Amino acid sequence: MSEYEGGWGTRRRRRSPYAVAAVLAMVMFMVIAPEINEGNAMDPTIKDGQFLVVSKSSYSIKRKVPKQGRVVILKKTLSREISDDNVIARVIGTDGDRVVIKDGKVTVNGEEYVAPGSIRGASGNIDVTLEGNEVFLLCDNRKEKMDSRNPKLGTVDMRQIKGNVLLKIWPLSNFGKVK
Repeated sequence: MSEYEGGWGTRRRRRSPYAVAAVLAMVMFMVIAPEINEGNAMDPTIKDGQFLVVSKSSYSIKRKVPKQGRVVILKKTLSREISDDNVIARVIGTDGDRVVIKDGKVTVNGEEYVAPGSIRGASGNIDVTLEGNEVFLLCDNRKEKMDSRNPKLGTVDMRQIKGNVLLKIWPLSNFGKVK
């Protein structure tokens, strides 16, 4: 029996793989975005030149708050205050948290903060209690001050977060989830 038998309208259509790929690409770019890290602010977690996949997530105190330890990327308009490129940093404090950096030690609500990879400490002298939509960001390379320790950036309105850094995909030798 051929595909044309059975009368008008019963013929099966083949979907073009190009149309499926185009629709899939459009959906993917509405949900995720590619980014290239420039600089060493997140070293050793993310190295200079690594190609990243970022999920587009929006945050606010009414909807969703980023979890402590999440690596996020800021919107370009806010990043321009301290960098020519996007700012990528780790969330260490959110609404109600007290962040203290003193004598080389970082504490959040009285507990020492240690990032994945046993990254601890930071320079500076900061004592801030976060309110509302504020988050405190800290880079993994604590020598760099492309984070909330920089007075030009300070605490960040979480609505200025562009998304979460999910994966490192290039170079392939470093492929994996960002922790």
